[in-house]
Amino acid sequence: MFGYITIDKMELKFKEYYRYRGYYCGLCKTLKRNYGEISRFTLNYDMTFLVLLLTSLYEPVSTIGNERCYVHPTKKQMIISNEIMDYVAAINVILAYHKLMDDWKDEKSIKSLSGMGLLKRQYNKAKSDYEVLDQLIQSRLEELHKLEKKEEDNIDLVSNIFASIMSKIFVYKEDIWQPYLEKIGFAFGKLVYLLDAVDDLEEDQKKERYNPLKYNNHISKDELYDLLLFELSIVDEEMDKLPLIMDKSIIDNIFYSGIMKRINACLKREQMAVNEEELNDYVESKTLI
Repeated sequence: MFGYITIDKMELKFKEYYRYRGYYCGLCKTLKRNYGEISRFTLNYDMTFLVLLLTSLYEPVSTIGNERCYVHPTKKQMIISNEIMDYVAAINVILAYHKLMDDWKDEKSIKSLSGMGLLKRQYNKAKSDYEVLDQLIQSRLEELHKLEKKEEDNIDLVSNIFASIMSKIFVYKEDIWQPYLEKIGFAFGKLVYLLDAVDDLEEDQKKERYNPLKYNNHISKDELYDLLLFELSIVDEEMDKLPLIMDKSIIDNIFYSGIMKRINACLKREQMAVNEEELNDYVESKTLI
């Protein structure tokens, strides 16, 4: 369910792209350092965005270096590291483990069961540091699993549960920024859940797997598009309240271009990007479902 919140590479300057890669590789290195080699396979773009957002907001002391790895053995890559990556790496492992567990429950996938076994020790270490958050994630996913078993057709109900998980994950610390980060995380959570449902609909129908859109075939692609842009507009409104300066151009690229490309691709629409004014004008002009 992850991997939708990424850059539009062609619209980034070279230095911006390499900084983004620096965050991505830095998170990868943090996973290896804290949880071992196997944990690196859980890395995803959505968590890299979270690193970017929280780093831009809190501006922790970061170290920048150049290192090789097994993916890039011949050429050193920029590595950006800071304390926020320790938090995001732990959350990355916790989410990956619960995703494997969910797949095992739904499909009895031997691959997922094997993955859980490989990641069990790393998961136990991560949850020991964030036990309350892990319990919340587990509880909410159990709620979601029950609704899926009932073949719940209320899209808001199921997407809100996943969104509530993301709203807590986006909160790095309890401070004045917490309410804004919760709203951003909630909207992103709904966006990711809905995008995943749209993206997987055809395959889910073939394999007779749960997908809320299977029971809502009266909703058109245009209505889904409006709903996704509505969630983006909430993120846009809340991010404007944060003092984001560092790497803001990369965050804007992800938000206004990268995510838009994923939305357009999933809905098979003409490729487009939006800026802040266009997004707000579009949402205000629509009657949303």
